[in-house]
Amino acid sequence: MILYQLAKRMEQRKQLRQSIEHSEGDIRSLVTQKEQVEGQLLAQAAAWTEERQDEFVLASMPQEPTPAPNQYTL
Repeated sequence: MILYQLAKRMEQRKQLRQSIEHSEGDIRSLVTQKEQVEGQLLAQAAAWTEERQDEFVLASMPQEPTPAPNQYTL
């Protein structure tokens, strides 16, 4: 879901950037919208990075040793 949201915001940013480049009038509202989308992208990426960092830290932590299986079972 996170990747989908990032892709949609990237597409929105691209469309806004193209509108700004081709606009002949007042572009302040477009620039504001683009800045908001960029802020959302950065916030989402930071949240995703933090989530992945937690997983990385947990994966790198030493696990409790598992007992060796008994070779002789009665």
